[in-house]
Amino acid sequence: MQPGSRLPPLQTLRAMAAVARTRSFTRAGEELGLTQTAISHQIAQLEAWLGTSLFVRSRKGVELTVLAEQAIPGIVEALSALEAVLDNARPGMKSEQLSISTTPEFASQWLQPRLGSFCAAHPEIDVSVTIEYRRARLDIDKIGIAIWLAGTLPGTDAYRLTDDYEFAVSSPAVARALPKRQALRAAPLLRYEGARHTVLDWERWHGQIYDRKERLPAVDGSDEPFDFQAGPSFPAFSDMIAACRQGAGLALVRSSLVADDLAAGRLVKCFDETMPSDLQYHLVIAPGQRRGAGVMAFRQWIIEQMSR
Repeated sequence: MQPGSRLPPLQTLRAMAAVARTRSFTRAGEELGLTQTAISHQIAQLEAWLGTSLFVRSRKGVELTVLAEQAIPGIVEALSALEAVLDNARPGMKSEQLSISTTPEFASQWLQPRLGSFCAAHPEIDVSVTIEYRRARLDIDKIGIAIWLAGTLPGTDAYRLTDDYEFAVSSPAVARALPKRQALRAAPLLRYEGARHTVLDWERWHGQIYDRKERLPAVDGSDEPFDFQAGPSFPAFSDMIAACRQGAGLALVRSSLVADDLAAGRLVKCFDETMPSDLQYHLVIAPGQRRGAGVMAFRQWIIEQMSR
């Protein structure tokens, strides 16, 4: 942001409106396809530009300051007016509408960091992302493409995107400090509230590891009872991963969701033990939109991205 700029970045205003509407940095991030950390940075940037605070975090959630209460309704109205003006300014370039439905985990960890490249390559396609665990009713909900986590999808024209494995990750510093035996007991096991939707469950994973014939002392090696719920729980997967990067403990993940973190060295695999996931991400296209230009372009793009 340039010094003396008369307008803050547009994305900071969108973040402010989303936080004010949801009263949550995490839910605002999910709504915009961003991480909670990214939303926090954008709000901090806007507050620095304004020279005052907009939100106060409390036990009840996020509260608006007096200034925010007064300013946000007008800003939301102005944003809507700006969108209308821009739409009318390009009558010869009516956008192809593409609505995508996917889960919070896939949106924050895989789609959001890459979606900008698709939009840059296809400026004629107006993309919107709905983030939800519910499986959209596609044509009824006017969703062109859904990315669902499932075992199999009988009766649908689905394309399998991933070949995920499940394993434990941590920050490099935590991994270096783990002992050679019973390492799973040496650091907190991190969890998040949406885990039931993705089956990233420590107890299930631990049981599958020990269903194998060999004993695996590096992971545990003890018959003592294990409290898999003792570690801290976070509102969303992105929050858990952010804490894991900072050294808060071990996180159970599927490979597609941490590929970028592993490649960048922000996270490392703690153990050799991995389990093939029973669930994989699938691309599902609404029957009524199979020949749509936006749908066809996105399908080709995401398959190419996954093949890398």
